[in-house]
Amino acid sequence: MTITVKAKYAKGVLTLLEPLDLAEGTEVVVSVDEQPVEEEPTANSLLEIFDRMHRVTPEETWANLPVDGSKNVDHYLYGWPKVEG
Repeated sequence: MTITVKAKYAKGVLTLLEPLDLAEGTEVVVSVDEQPVEEEPTANSLLEIFDRMHRVTPEETWANLPVDGSKNVDHYLYGWPKVEG
């Protein structure tokens, strides 16, 4: 299976610009196809930042987010037991 994603290289590290649907621990082979750097417009407001984030994030990623994230933030960040009710 071949998946193509964009990444940014900085300080010796490749950082993916979009999520991958791979199982944890999956080994991959990386091929580098250098692209010219495109200047991203700087967001002037928090609303513009959220709008840009929403546009570049795949719909299935939004659909898989937990609906109880604010109540169970410690569970999702640190693995604490979920708060029920």
